[in-house]
Amino acid sequence: DNGGFPFSSVISHSLQGCLSHSHDWFCEILHQMYAFGEAKEIPWEDNENTLYCYRELYYNQVGYQRNLDHEGLVTREVFGEFREMLFRKFGLPRRRTVEDRLAELEYEKAQGKNNNGNKNNADDADDEDDGNDTKIIFYDNKLSEQTVWNQMESLISKARGLEKYQNINFVTQKDFNQLSVAQQARKFNEADAVIMAHGQHMANAIFAVDGTSFVEVGCKVESLIGNPRFMKLMDGKYRAVEKCTEGGDDGSVCVSCNEDGDDGVKFTMSPKAFEKLIDDVVASLQE
Repeated sequence: DNGGFPFSSVISHSLQGCLSHSHDWFCEILHQMYAFGEAKEIPWEDNENTLYCYRELYYNQVGYQRNLDHEGLVTREVFGEFREMLFRKFGLPRRRTVEDRLAELEYEKAQGKNNNGNKNNADDADDEDDGNDTKIIFYDNKLSEQTVWNQMESLISKARGLEKYQNINFVTQKDFNQLSVAQQARKFNEADAVIMAHGQHMANAIFAVDGTSFVEVGCKVESLIGNPRFMKLMDGKYRAVEKCTEGGDDGSVCVSCNEDGDDGVKFTMSPKAFEKLIDDVVASLQE
């Protein structure tokens, strides 16, 4: 029965070798779902001398359907079930829905009471910190030759020193390219908010828990995840921060850009704008 799937062979056209390895993000997702079953891969012959004939053909558009032009094209129920499966397959630590996370927290509290104070004080303090801290993960894309957020670390360093952010856990990621898909999934899953130079790494938003706040920063943001209907499916909040308009500092959250040639763009953000951005993100998480 082909492992429950309706096909015995697959042609990896746009992603060559998808069945034989899982180096590609999309291939890894399919492998985790066991979507190929026992199917064998048929090499794609890119010429005009081969005519492929099918009794049945299942076609998948490799992409994010980022327009989602039709209401109900992907229902909340179907998308939720799909993400639940991903969360299980990747062994992600945080439950998907707010309700599930609250139920889990109540269960852990009840278990703690039943243990009659067996935990030592240090453990209790760690648990309290983990519960109170809001985790925001940042990425400057510095090792990329294209969109780079300069001086991001300096902004974060200053923000850490402000009293109002003492319950904010500022986490920076050095290079997503060095992480496996599973490791990237865990990074996004553990975050309450994601603030990053825009890029393909934002596709990992699918592993984030419901209610996560996403901010993509760049001179011009063409987002994989910015569609309002996509955000609605996962109760997420999305914001794009782009190049400042001419006319000086009007107090808005924006970036100053410096084109570096060969499509490379570097940008910076003022400390004032960065602080306002963090304030806005924290406020969005409390809504």
